[in-house]
Amino acid sequence: MSDAQEIDESQFDYDYVPPHLVERRNNWRNLSFGERLELVREMSIAAWAKLGVVHDPSKPMDRTIRRVARKG
Repeated sequence: MSDAQEIDESQFDYDYVPPHLVERRNNWRNLSFGERLELVREMSIAAWAKLGVVHDPSKPMDRTIRRVARKG
């Protein structure tokens, strides 16, 4: 992370599933291998976003992530 802040994972809900992915997660056995990988990718991005950490989509080969300041 660019600002080297630690993330307090103890506050994170490990069972978190974004509302738009609940149905696909519940029916994961009916998905193809590729669809399962895509579901895992989408859930991972959503979980990081919930923590306030995002990947810059304009740099797809850049594996770094940056911390986003939350408002509120």
